[in-house]
Order: sequence, then C-alpha cells, then structure tokens
Amino acid sequence: MRKFYLLFAAMFAYSVVATAGIKNLFKQDFETAATPADAGWTSPNLAGGMSIVSSDEGAWFEFSLGSNNNRNAVMTWNPAEGTIFDGQDVKEYTVKFQWGFTRNTSSPSNTKNAQFSTEIAIISPHNYQLSEEQIAAGLLQKNVVNSVNNGQYAAHDSLRIFSITQLKGAYSEADGVSTNPYWEDGNDNSNYINDFYINGDTENVITLEEGAWYDITVTVNAEARTLTYSIYTLAGDLVKEGEDTIAENCDPYAKGINVLLGRYNAIADIDEVKVQVETEGDYANAPSIAMTGVDMAKRTYLIFFEDGEILHVKGTDGAEDTSVDSPYEYVTETSGTLEAWTENGTALSEHASVEVDASVITLPEAVVDITKVNSGYVKTYKMTVDNSTVPTQPTITLTYKYNGEGDEDNEVPSGTSVDVTEKGVLEVTTHAYGFASSTVTINNDVEFAIDNTVDFQHMDEAALTEKGFAEIDELRADNMSGENNWTARSRMWYGIANGTTNDDGTPGYDTHVVYGPTTNDEAAGIRRFLREPSTLTQEAATTIFAPVYTWYTGEADPAVADGSDVAGLKMNYGIGLINTGCKGDGGTSINYPNGPIGVDGLTDNDYFIVYVISDYGSSSLHPLFPEGTSVADATAAYKAMNLGDGLDASNLTPTNTNVNVLRGTETYSLYRIDTAIARIDIFKAQTSGIKEIINGQAISDHNAPIYNLNGVQVNPNTLKKGIYVKQGKKFVVQ
Repeated sequence: MRKFYLLFAAMFAYSVVATAGIKNLFKQDFETAATPADAGWTSPNLAGGMSIVSSDEGAWFEFSLGSNNNRNAVMTWNPAEGTIFDGQDVKEYTVKFQWGFTRNTSSPSNTKNAQFSTEIAIISPHNYQLSEEQIAAGLLQKNVVNSVNNGQYAAHDSLRIFSITQLKGAYSEADGVSTNPYWEDGNDNSNYINDFYINGDTENVITLEEGAWYDITVTVNAEARTLTYSIYTLAGDLVKEGEDTIAENCDPYAKGINVLLGRYNAIADIDEVKVQVETEGDYANAPSIAMTGVDMAKRTYLIFFEDGEILHVKGTDGAEDTSVDSPYEYVTETSGTLEAWTENGTALSEHASVEVDASVITLPEAVVDITKVNSGYVKTYKMTVDNSTVPTQPTITLTYKYNGEGDEDNEVPSGTSVDVTEKGVLEVTTHAYGFASSTVTINNDVEFAIDNTVDFQHMDEAALTEKGFAEIDELRADNMSGENNWTARSRMWYGIANGTTNDDGTPGYDTHVVYGPTTNDEAAGIRRFLREPSTLTQEAATTIFAPVYTWYTGEADPAVADGSDVAGLKMNYGIGLINTGCKGDGGTSINYPNGPIGVDGLTDNDYFIVYVISDYGSSSLHPLFPEGTSVADATAAYKAMNLGDGLDASNLTPTNTNVNVLRGTETYSLYRIDTAIARIDIFKAQTSGIKEIINGQAISDHNAPIYNLNGVQVNPNTLKKGIYVKQGKKFVVQ
C-alpha cells in the first residue's frame, strides 16, 4: 500500500542524488516504535486516537478522530534539550514524509454540522515573538499559541513552515447551500471536502484522493527564508510543486509535524518521516529492521535503507548477503542475532541489530469484564484481547464456551459480548494464524441482587423541594445558550404505528415529540429544578441522594466553604440529574466540565449501573406504540418509562450506548449540561452474615472514615484482618 512504492522516488528531481552524501538528522519509519509516544507523538485532547498500525508491508502512525470535534496530534523530532540542528552548520535541509487521509463522515448527511478542517503542517519551534504589525493588529500571543491545540496553522505564519489545509465554505442556512466556489452542489460535498490549499493561499488549491497516500517533500533554505515543495502520488504522478517564503517572525528550523482532523471519524496516516541534510563527503545511514511475519517458529523481517546505499546483512546463521533494493526481506527459523548496515562510497553506517527468538509465541489471554449485571447470576461479559504487545500485531479472534457448550469453529472479534443467565464457567480462547492459543476461565459463581435504586428521572416536585431544589424557568426556547439541544432539536420522541409498512419491512409510524421548542405546540417544555452551588456543601453532596454521592470540591481548599468552587445540581424534570458546569450561584460560564458520581458502602466485588441520556440523541428513547394508541396515552407511557434504558424504535432492544457498569469503588464522570443521569441501580454480591471484603480492600468511602472496634480511626487503604465500622456498619477484612 505504501512502502513498496518508494522505489519510484529515485526517478524524480526532488529525490536524493546519488553523488551527494545525505544524512538523516531524523528518521521515523515506525517499524521499531511500539507506541506513538515512542515515535514522538502526543495529542492534547485525544491520546486514545493515536496508534501504530502494522501490516505485512510495515508499520505507520494513524490518528483516528472518532466521534469528536476538532482534535490534533503533534510529532516532534527535537530531543528534550536543544534541537536536531544543534552543533551543525545547517543552511538548508529537507523534510520528507508520506501522508494519507480519510474524510469526515458526518458531512454527507449533515453538511452544516461538519467541520472541514483536516490539515497537515510542518511546524516551527514556539520560541518566536509576535511582529510589531501583529501586535498593532491586536493579535494576542495566547491566540497564536492556542492554535497548537485543535486549531489550524494556516492563519498563523509564525507557527507553520508548510501546510496543506482543507477548504472550509460558509454554509448558508437560508438557502441550504455553501458559498464556497469549490462546492458545486450544496447537497453533495464529495468534491468539496477533498480540496486543499497550500501555505494559507486559498487560491493555490489541489484535489486529493481520499484513502490515497502522498509523498511530500519540503526543502527549506534557512538563510534565504525560502522553501520549495513537491507532492507526488505513490505511483509517481506529480500533484503539485512550487516555491514560497517563510514569514519573518517564523523560526525556519522545523520542530515537527502537526496533524488536525475535523469531525467526525476522519483519519490521518503518516509514514516515512525524514529530516535530511547534505554532507560534504560520503555518508551512510543506519538501516531499520522490522519483524513483519510470524508463522510458529518462522520469522520474517523487512530491512529498510536509503536509495543509493548498499545494504549488508548478516543472518542468524552467520551467512552474509548484500542488496541495493529496499526493503530487503529476511526469513529465518533460527534464533540468534540479525545484523544490518549500509555502505555509501567510502562510508559505512552504524550496525543495526535485533535478537531473533524463533520459539513459538503464545497469544495473551483475553480480558473478560462484566459490562452488565442483573439479579441472580445474570451478567453480560465483554471479551477483549490486546494485540499491541504481540509481534506484528496480528488480528486476534476469540472462541468461547459456557458450561462446556459453544462452537469452537465460530471465531468472533475482540470486543464481543456474551450474555449468561445461570451459574457456570466461561472459557475464552484466543486465536491468530502462526501463534499458539491461550485460554482463560471465568467462574460465574457470584449472585447479585439490587440493593438500592436512585431514580432521578421520576423524582416528583415534593421530593425535589425536600432535597433543596428550587424550580427555575422552563426550558423550551431554542435560544437558551448551552442547554437548548434538549428541546430545540426535538430529540426526545416516540412513534405511533400508522398501519403502513416501510420498504425494509418495518412498520411505519408517525413521530410525536415529547419535549420540544416553542414552535411545536404538541411538545411540552422541560421543567427545571436547581440546587445552587452555595448550598452544595460536603455533607449535602454526600447525603442528598444517599448512598449515591455527587461532586464536591470544597475539600481541595478548606477556606472555600460556600460552594463557589463547585458546580450546581440541576434536575430536568422527568429526565434526570445534570451537572450545570457553572461554579458559583448565578454562574453562566462553563468552567467545571466533569462531576464525579459514586456510591458509598460498596467494594470492588459490587457494581452499580448508571443509566444516562444525552441531548445529542444517541441515547434518547424512541419507542414505537401500537396503531390506535392515543397521543395522551403514549405520552404518559413514555414519561413513565426509564429513559436511560435507551430502547431503539426499530427493534425495541437496549442499545447499551447509555448503560455504564462500574465497580463499587469506581466513579462515573458526569459531563456538563448535555448529559443527564436517569437512574442508578446498585447491585451487591450476595453473601451470608457480615459483609466480607478482600484483605486490604477498602469499601468506597468518599470522606467517610473507618474505625476499628476500639473507636480508633484507621487508614482504609492498609486494613489488616479484623472487624471494622464505617457509617455505622460492620464489615470483615479476611
């Protein structure tokens, strides 16, 4: 897909000429990098979106946006102190890399909601000063620096040396089309989103192919503050070449690469990153060795080296070989040392070596987690296996048996869930071609029962008043900043069958919005009840919904006792509990994005389930009622349901996108405004006599002290065997 196309590069003028010595000041082909961090990548807000991907052609870096807004990742090739250019008289250098992208997938269905902001940029160090013109124009330094975090470089010359930026059009809600000249049809942006401009010049536009890889070369003359660039397909077709200048307040010595993606599900791939300088004499660069194949005892390695150099290989059996074609494939079934080095004219490179272990590799065991519990032995187990530490990162599949029953030939992917309803034993086996399997056994022998339920959604007005909540203005208008999604977008609705049948065979239905904007006479507004931050003391946060406790941060600063540093509680009546995100009474600025929710008195052997519903619609309840059901009856039935159960209108089965199963000592982090907790179910393991916990394990305390039988407070994290008391209840540590 990528690496084997590199040989074409020697045919083009921008490639290294054979008569010149070329030194790699930096090279990262991701073949020996186990993690993105090993390769110098960081992400301010989406570390989980970074990965090293591998195939039989080698490895590369991938940044996957998922269901997020703008996010970026940065690769730096400078060491912790200094730069790669230190101590060398570098007047000119070349940056090369391969890049490919997959567009966002939200735009075809919702064009005005998409963010066209994919960008790749070579960035300069941030040791610059703003120019007098920028200062006079009112450009604050923090605005420039902040562009490193989820922002584009195109408008900030002091940060970027070279950039390729996706075009963004001005969307007009009035006529439903874009005013961007490159968007030919407002309902079809397939051409528009593949158009990019170079170095901030919106007139210098190129059209790139989604899913394709491109070779990008930028040569920087640091003295003249100029650059030349070229963009080729991997097949050798020229896309664009040109020249440009570097801004006066921009450090011309690059520090790395920034990649930015716009929502949703966009992907960027990067490979073969090099920073090169020309040397006066011959120079040979060390090769890189990567294991790309495992077949029981057989090992396959690819050895990568620079064009124009001669590779020398010494195998595990002591035999030597040479090659001028990169990559070089080496296959062995013998353990030992594999060595490789290069020759260029009179120069020899450093030796690269790997220790080859030809013994059979056993796959890791699957990790089996409980993702849902119910009364009795009813549970849902999710089976996952991590291939990141397995050489070549093979695709690992699973087979499973419960109480000895199961199809051993039915291999399922990692992440598959299995439901069990009775006491028994679950056996999960991992499989991958060329590797030995492993099996893990899980005993489903713990019976659970619901110990308590806190139903936020169905608390009536009297209960809320008793708990210190006061009713505030109704949420119905679409101009209430921060919360308007709950009603303005009409995402809480049900259907009544109308006697028709859809093309796919499902029953047709008429939609009825339960909570909606002022423009919908049928829909109701949402009554809202608020408990101000000043009333959310530590005691209140712990006891309002006991045994469930809510956020309280006053203990971080004992001098703050009025709740001014915490966020208030809000109850959307008939929906659930919301974190306002605003510190202090009457706060309007969102500055407290997450609030912890937990349950006191539980251990790691217990569980609680948090059912949430969001104003984004993905976890809203959309049931379908039978034909002839009155609107009044359907609305009443809808409001009586547990919205957090998230039943899908098409099949009336739980979607589980809003079901969060946590161990007893864990907490759930409630995001602000757009997410509500409908209810919390608390499950305890059923045991006889006094509650037992594992030796050294503390029950969830959240500020509740633990005492021995002499009344002396003890450290909950270093409990020895014995009987202890917490919140008036005895428990045994064995």
